[in-house]
Amino acid sequence: MHILATNDDGIHFPGITELARVLRQKHKVSVVGPAQERSATSMALTIYDDVYVKKLKEDTWIVNGYPTDCVNIALYGGILSSPPDLVISGINKGVNMGEDVLYSGTVGAASHAAVHGIPAWAVSSGYLDETGDFTRVAEFILQLLEDKFHEKYPAPVLNINMPAFEKPPYTIKWTKLGLRFYRDSYKRTPAHDNGEWFNLGGSILDHKPLEGSDFEAFAEGCVSITPLALNRTDYEALGKFIRRFNQR
Repeated sequence: MHILATNDDGIHFPGITELARVLRQKHKVSVVGPAQERSATSMALTIYDDVYVKKLKEDTWIVNGYPTDCVNIALYGGILSSPPDLVISGINKGVNMGEDVLYSGTVGAASHAAVHGIPAWAVSSGYLDETGDFTRVAEFILQLLEDKFHEKYPAPVLNINMPAFEKPPYTIKWTKLGLRFYRDSYKRTPAHDNGEWFNLGGSILDHKPLEGSDFEAFAEGCVSITPLALNRTDYEALGKFIRRFNQR
């Protein structure tokens, strides 16, 4: 199987390098990743500027753009010898759960692949920096592929979150997106031209208890897998509003 690997932590981050190394034991893997950290860029796509691309080695390209640019160039830029059968975005440092999926460049890249008809997995971990055991996570992903997980559970996007430090055998739970609360704040620094620099900080407050959510599964030490749809229509509200509108 031909797998396209990308990420939002940068092409040199251990999450993607270990993912590619492990998966290449059994599969053809093309790596197209961003030149720098591109977290929280969602599905941002460069449309007005040129995007610089350089081949680093066989089946590996660095892109001066966003994760979605990486996927788009892989699909339409003529750099791959054949289209990918599956896109795997990650392995991300830190989880992408709840409303994180709206901001995540990892999930954004996977979603862009799905928009263009390529199934995708967004893979995130509980490790928060480059010292994490990304080999362990990559080996788990390889096992899913060997078990034909992509054929048994086809979906536009599977959002996979794996806790840190859990040892096999792993417990997988199918989950829905949860909800957590952030408190954003900015550090303000004066600029030389009488403007200001705003640096985003803040903290995570908590997540809302929700049975069957990704947060609950993750807190229990389980691998959380959430199938994500591309259609964001609120069908419950749509039906209610149509009925109300027609009763005027």
